[in-house]
Amino acid sequence: MARMVGGINMSSSSNTKSGGKRKERDPYEVRGRKKKTSGIGVRLLSRCNQLLESMSSKSDSTSVNMDREGCSIRKVMAELHSIPGVSIEDEFHDFVMEYLSLRRKREIWASMGDKQHKLRWLQRMYARTKLA
Repeated sequence: MARMVGGINMSSSSNTKSGGKRKERDPYEVRGRKKKTSGIGVRLLSRCNQLLESMSSKSDSTSVNMDREGCSIRKVMAELHSIPGVSIEDEFHDFVMEYLSLRRKREIWASMGDKQHKLRWLQRMYARTKLA
């Protein structure tokens, strides 16, 4: 408890053996180090992962809210399967599935109009991969 004596605060703790002196450190006392939270490498890696995640959600793949009208994978595949002669069991179909997984290719598909034009376009793209 503090007392006022002649305008000076006198603490009741002044009776302790330290008498206002600083406590000396024991040189043999082992001080624990503060645990590091995360280093710059961990933070950088985390930030890179966030960036990649952000980019992949806005990529040319299947982001539903980014597809234009008529360009969703579901609609494009439904239209493809409605074309006579297109079979799920052949290599051409496998190529088309991979080719149209890119949003920009589906947008080209949707802008072409006639189904036969679309089929011929895909056949030409498939033939190019066979030549390479």
